[in-house]
Amino acid sequence: MKKLQILIAAMLISIPALSQERSKFLYAELADKSVTLYPFYRPFGNNLDPAVTLGGGIDYKQKGNFTLFQTAQVTGYATRLIGNGVTLTSSIGYRYGLLSGLCGEATVGLGTSVFYSSREIFTMDENGSYSTAIPLNAVAVLPVDLLVGYGGDRVSIYLKYRYMIVAPYTSAMPVLPMSLLGAGVRFSIRSTSQ
Repeated sequence: MKKLQILIAAMLISIPALSQERSKFLYAELADKSVTLYPFYRPFGNNLDPAVTLGGGIDYKQKGNFTLFQTAQVTGYATRLIGNGVTLTSSIGYRYGLLSGLCGEATVGLGTSVFYSSREIFTMDENGSYSTAIPLNAVAVLPVDLLVGYGGDRVSIYLKYRYMIVAPYTSAMPVLPMSLLGAGVRFSIRSTSQ
């Protein structure tokens, strides 16, 4: 797990170093987080589990309507099934934009999530009695995002679906698939030397 955290830190540190003369953007999202067995399926009902995301990114290469970019984001969430926590991810993405202002994106990334379980957990002490524990869990996440948006040169709005694999979750369920479905707004920060 330590190597994963070092890799994520290296990815996030590389963003300012590589982005001196590139277009940048900031974004904020509100979403509903849920446990899913496969994309777009919610086995545990329709309860609202809010998630708030703040992030930023840089465009590496733009050619015609196509753009290659990287993002870094932090997501805070509160769920009834999993618990409350924070996820930090960095993703590489591909954007296709039309002159009408419509755009579509796909990204894949890597990150980590730290959360407290929403269920009561007990641990056994050396005397054989149980006591309540509030463990802090740290897991790796592998997100895949699909986004459809509309906007102008500086501001755009979008709908985003994120499907991610969380591991290791528990010994009984080592891999837990999750999803976020939400809406957001993006603010472009153009470089003056382009």
